[in-house]
This record gives sequence, structure tokens and C-alpha cells, in this order.
Amino acid sequence: MEFDFHRFSRIAALAYRAGNPYTLEQCLEVFRCYFQTYEDYMGRPHPPIRRVQIARIMEEMPYIIEEDKGGSIEDIDLELYPLLIKLHFKTKYRNCDYNINHFFSGRIRELRFYEAEKGYE
Repeated sequence: MEFDFHRFSRIAALAYRAGNPYTLEQCLEVFRCYFQTYEDYMGRPHPPIRRVQIARIMEEMPYIIEEDKGGSIEDIDLELYPLLIKLHFKTKYRNCDYNINHFFSGRIRELRFYEAEKGYE
């Protein structure tokens, strides 16, 4: 079964909320990168996710630091996402299916962010 990004984009457009520091197009760029990397690493398309999950991910996407969430200015540069996603898939987790919901849960992205920063020093 092939992942239908066009259909996903339509659902994401319905889930997108005004006031997000990232545009819908920028959010879709991150999703596309994640889903492509998932398929490259896992050898199969990413499983479908629900509209409520898409909305939550888009709300969290512009922020790494918990205190910044919901603000009008993002605290993570959009261009950093491909590296964070790559680092995520190179990290070995116990009992992880690498679903995008895992990437956007807890401190996963924050830890990859610090790992990426360390690589630039």
C-alpha cells in the first residue's frame, strides 16, 4: 500500500490552525521529509495517522522548548528538521516503530536538537 501524500495534505489543510508560526506548506514540508525518511529506513510507507494527531503535530512542530509552545515565534528553524529526522532514525530506541507520533512525543525532538547542536560545535 502506497502512502497518499495528496490525500494526507488535504486532511492536514483541514487540521491546520491559523496562528501557527509555520505555514501549512512548511508543515507539509516537514511531514513529507519525515514520511520519505521513514519509507527509506523502514522499507514501507508510514501508516496513516488521524486528523487529530496531524493537528497536534502541527501545533508542536514550531517548538522544541515546552515553555515556548503556543507562542507566535518558533524556536526551531524549519531547515533543521531534515537533520533532526535523520538523527532520529539513526537513534536506536527500545520497542520503537518510528511512527511520526513518537518523534513528536516527549523530549525526542529536543534530544535530537541538542545532538545536532553538538555536531556543529
